[in-house]
Amino acid sequence: MQLGSITATATGSQIRSAARVVDDFQAPFNIGIGAKVTSGSPTFNIEYSLDDPNAAGYTVAGATWYVATGFSALTATTGGAIIIPCRAICINITSGTGAVTASIVQAGPV
Repeated sequence: MQLGSITATATGSQIRSAARVVDDFQAPFNIGIGAKVTSGSPTFNIEYSLDDPNAAGYTVAGATWYVATGFSALTATTGGAIIIPCRAICINITSGTGAVTASIVQAGPV
């Protein structure tokens, strides 16, 4: 099992956190996410990418990101899961100011 967290802090729009790399080879693939607004009033998405964060030249800004189901235009603390195999997860603050922290747990074979 992998545990981790990411944080995004914004004073404007389209601010992405660092990417949290996940193991796309886990079967079944299941990631639990708890996103918490820690200050201000940001609107944010939890997003995932299929791009390889270990590839030469990879950047968070250059990756293609998709909004995870159930994690769009959030304004409050929320939890849920991503079951689509992916390679990285980030927080995207789309408007407002403040900070968001997401705790991430990826389940794996026992």
